[in-house]
This record gives sequence, structure tokens and C-alpha cells, in this order.
Amino acid sequence: MPKVKPIIAEIYLRTTTTSGRMDMDHKHSTGDAPLSDEELRKLLKPHLSKDQAKYVLVKSYANDGDQVEVVQQLDSYDDVNFKVTVKGKYYLLKIHNGVESKDFIKVYNAAGQDFYKKGCLNSVIHLQSTIMALLSANGIGTNQPITARDTNAPVCIHSLPVVSEDHSPQQLAVRLLSWVEGRPMSDATVLPIESLAEAGRFLGQLDKVLDHISDKDTNESTATDAIKTDSSNVVIDRSILEPAARFHQWDGKNTSDLRSFTPCIDDERKRSLVVSILDAFKRDIIDSGDYKEFRLGVNHGDYNDANILQNDDLSISGVIDFGDSVQSWRVLDVTVAMAYSMLSVYGKPNRSISAAAALLRGFTMEYPLTSIEKKHVALLVACRLACSVTLGAYSYIQNPTNHYLLLHAQPAWKALEMLEKESIREVFAKVLDQACTFDEKSSGTIDCSDLTLPDPVVVDLLASVRIKPTDLDARPPKRPRTRHDDGRSLVTFVTGNQKKMEELTRILKTNENEDLPFHLTNQNVELSELQGDPIEIAKQKCASAAREVGGAVITEDTSLCFNALGGLPGPYIKWFLESCGLKGLNKILDGYADKTAYAQTVVAFASDPDKTPIVFVGKTFGKIVMPRGRLDFGWDPVFQPDDGAGDKTYAEMTKVEKDAISHRSRALAQLQKYFKEHPHLFA
Repeated sequence: MPKVKPIIAEIYLRTTTTSGRMDMDHKHSTGDAPLSDEELRKLLKPHLSKDQAKYVLVKSYANDGDQVEVVQQLDSYDDVNFKVTVKGKYYLLKIHNGVESKDFIKVYNAAGQDFYKKGCLNSVIHLQSTIMALLSANGIGTNQPITARDTNAPVCIHSLPVVSEDHSPQQLAVRLLSWVEGRPMSDATVLPIESLAEAGRFLGQLDKVLDHISDKDTNESTATDAIKTDSSNVVIDRSILEPAARFHQWDGKNTSDLRSFTPCIDDERKRSLVVSILDAFKRDIIDSGDYKEFRLGVNHGDYNDANILQNDDLSISGVIDFGDSVQSWRVLDVTVAMAYSMLSVYGKPNRSISAAAALLRGFTMEYPLTSIEKKHVALLVACRLACSVTLGAYSYIQNPTNHYLLLHAQPAWKALEMLEKESIREVFAKVLDQACTFDEKSSGTIDCSDLTLPDPVVVDLLASVRIKPTDLDARPPKRPRTRHDDGRSLVTFVTGNQKKMEELTRILKTNENEDLPFHLTNQNVELSELQGDPIEIAKQKCASAAREVGGAVITEDTSLCFNALGGLPGPYIKWFLESCGLKGLNKILDGYADKTAYAQTVVAFASDPDKTPIVFVGKTFGKIVMPRGRLDFGWDPVFQPDDGAGDKTYAEMTKVEKDAISHRSRALAQLQKYFKEHPHLFA
């Protein structure tokens, strides 16, 4: 991207918050209170056919004899967009919703219907046109308005139907915009993590351009002069940017105002989840006063995969749709983008945390966040997800035929429910912190190998108590088998890993010739991967396994904990290893001097499905190193314990050497002692 050009501008900054109400006669059916802008946008969303769109195109933009075609209606939220052709060239025909249209018509009429008169500049539509001109002048691909034939201006007005029959027809503003080449990122069937990082970098570049809007007076008298572009600068008149300070419900700084829309969420549990996020926003950001330290800027406001365009090689070709652009906290531009990256083609299949982290890394490489902004990134991401599901629920009630409104609903709820878990929020915060650690000299493809990890699985620990009695009665009873054919008690080690089975048998035996007081077998039982306190998880997992097997069981849960990351990956090491590989585990610590770690095993034993499991914990301290030794036993090649020789990884040790110091041996030694002290268990 070319170097950002100097910009001379003046922004009118409002010192008070507007009410967000339209000065018009639309009222609630149940009273005299005026409708909010967000409510009006649903009622006044354009609702026209392809034939009506073609009429507008011919009437205002085509010359006699021009061949025109309305190719297709595109997905949209509050406006209506059509892909069209005029003389074989693609354009975007945008019909603005009634709120922005009313705003434009009001100032347009006040200026004597002279679009280029300075008094006509302070509309939202002018703001959007100004931003597009500014970005294009600095090498960022986006739409450009086309002059209408009938008004000799880049906006025309038509009387058109809207969703609400009671409010149809409405005078609506219409624009024809140049077509930006590229495919929406949302159309990709495969999306590498590096594409999200690149999208983040592109957003950082975009925000750096918008940051060059300053507060210097321009003394311009017409809209034609209000934006000047040459080799050195872009000039923006203050009145064009006045509407940037408007109230907009989707603006993250107005998160608290979502409370009035939460009754639209039918599910009580989901509604409570959203309310808890609103409470956290008020407590941690507003009441604490931290928001006063957030930097301000004009944001894109809706940087999602439907508005990000890619070339065939997956590089970013441009950005579209500035309908939500407002002046707000700068950090919100990246947290909005992170929230939607979690719902992208890459993020939806249980990689949402990784997706958000990659986008943040790309952004901060161009636009570093302050410490106070970093502190609240995770919460602001959750706030955007809460906004999406809440206003989506409201919008769908108003227009149940528009299934585009449900586009992000299910994956957004999934992401919110995942972040509801405190342990997963801790993982999220740690990974986001890692995302802000990178090689500042790097160029080209952004390395995200240390961020590539699957989402932890969220499991409802109370699901069993919600099962209907009839469902329980329908289950075939388990036939407990408590004795082996040789007469000894039967104990099942829950694993499908034969190497673990061999290790357990070897450690529990005092010597090779000694028989255990029970017959030990193994079975691979499908159990949910739980999150939370390791001890409580181990008890729950063991109890579930005992019920499934119908007899005595041994389970074990192993963690590998990096001290630099506050204990991560911890119990999530399996997912980290599957996604990152052994070398990836090392890369996670690239930005940290502290390479120390500890391995932990929690072994649980239940003598009977009705008995409370007993747990035994073993730890071994050491450090993370590059892989050495055999590569056939998990993460053993990267963990070098402090005990023993002190210079070998687990994978380089003999079985005898490892058994003497391993975390698993230490936990199993406690289990062995317990068995000897309680021989009656196997009588």
C-alpha cells in the first residue's frame, strides 16, 4: 500500500451523547414514545423488486439506448443492494434505508436541494462518500459514487416501498457505486489463518489513513472543494464529518443500550448470558472510567468477511460498506473484526479463538494497541457478539423472511457460550496476549503457527440432570462385569492407547513377576472433554466412565503447563499438539524468556459406579526444548525434566529412567499405595 498522504481536516466532535431518536412522527403502537433509529431501520428497510430497481437505474443513471441489467440482489442488513450492469460494466446499486435517507433529505432540502452547497454536507451519506474518496486517494480499494444523470449529483431520491406497509412508500436515497473487483471473503470455501492475519493488517492500514483526519480548518465553501486530492494531501471539510458523531446502536460504546432489546431473546439462559456481558461492560469499562483512555477515530464499524474482498490468490483487494461508520473508540474497529473472524469459514469449525488472535496479530503489526486497550479486547469482542445476537433477534422478529439476519446467529451463540466459561476466557486472554507478540521486522506472509489451535470443547456438566425420566428408562441397562474369568476383580483403565496401558501396568507392579491383586484391562470409552478445575474434571470423568463400563475404573488426565503462559496449554495440550505439532509448541514460547514448565497427571479411581472417585496428583518440573528423542509418545520429545540426568527429554530416556521421575509415575505411586492400604476393595 502506498504511504499514507498528509490530510488536513476538521472534525466536529460532539461533547454530548445524542438520544438516537429521529425527529419524525413514527411512534410505538403502544404509546407516544418515538421509535429509535434501530427500530426504524427495520420498518424502513427498502423492499423492492428487481424490476423496480431497474426502473431506478434507467431513470437516474442510464442514458437513452444504454443496455442495463439487474443481475442479482445481494445480502444486506438495513439497506438493499443490487449488482447491476450499465453498458456491460458492473456497478452496485444501493438503496438506503429510511433513517439515512431521512437524514440526507433533511439537509438536502435545507440547502435548497443543492447537493454541492456547504450546508448540505453534514449527512451520513456525505460522510460515507468522503471516507470512500479518502481511502481511494491513499491506495485502498473501495467503491466510488457515480453521478446521477437526473440530479447531476452522486445521490438521487425515489419514492419506493419499504418493509412496513404502513410506512410505504418512502422517499429513499439511492446511489450507484463503482464495482470493486474481488470476491467476498465469506464466499471462500477454504480460508487459511494467514488470510485473517492479512485482513487484520489491511484494517490497520485503513485506520492509519482515517487517523490522518485532523482538526485543522479548511474554509471550504462547496462540497466540490471539500475533498481535494493531489500528490500531497487530501482536504476534508469539518461539516462532512459531523454525522460521524451520531448515535448508532451498533457502535460498541453504546453497548449498555442493548438492554432494551434483550427481551427479544426467547431463551432465558441465552438472555442471561447477554445481560452478564452488558453488566461486565458497564462495570469494567464504563464505571471504571477506563473508556476515557481509549483513542478516538472514525471507524469502518462493520469489518466482516462479507465486506472484505479478496483476489484469486487470497490477497485483500478492497473493502466495502461504510454504513456503520462512526467516530468512536478506535479499539472497537479491531474487536468488531475479531468477533466476526470467529464466525468466518476458518473460525466456525472450532477455531474461533485462533481466528480472532490471527486478525489481532495482523492489525497490531500496523496499528499497535495501548495497554488499556489490550486489557479490554476480549470483553469488547464478547460485547460485539452480544450485540449481533441481540439485534439479530430483534431484526428477525420484525422481518422473519430475511434469513440473512440469522447469518451469524448460531455460530455467534456458540462463541458466546464458549467464552462464558471462566477457564476458556483465561485461554482466550492468553492467546490474544500471544497474538500481540511478533517479529516487528517480519514482512510478507504473517506467521501464525503459534496461534493455530482448536477451541476447547464446551460441555454441559449438568446435562444428565436435564434428561427426561422417559429417556433414562429407554436406555438399555449396563450389565456390570466385576470379575474376570480367573476370579480376580476386574479394573478397567480407560484408554485406547496401548503404550499408556503398558506404562500403567509396569508402574503398578512392584516387580515384573508380581501379579496385581486385580485383573487390569483397558477400554476406549468416549467421554466428553470437560473444562474447569482439573481435580473436579477428573472426578466427573471417572464417575462417568464407571457408569459407562459398569464397574471399577481408572482414568488419568495429563497437562503440560507453561509458566510463561500462566499454566497454558494445561489440560488443552492434546488440542495444542494436534494443531501446532511439536515445533509449534516451541514457537508459542518464542516471545518469552521463561521456558520453564511442569507436567501433571491427575489419576482417578472409582471402585464402583455408585462410589465417589478418589484422585491422585503427580507433578514433574522441567522446561520446554526443541524436539529430541523418539517421536511416538505425544509431547515427550519437547519436555526436559529437571530431575534425573537433567539433560534428557522424556523421549530420550529409557523406560526405567522415565518411570523413576515422571508425573504419571508419581500419581500412580500414590494409587498403588492406596490399593495396598485397601485390599478389601478386591476381595
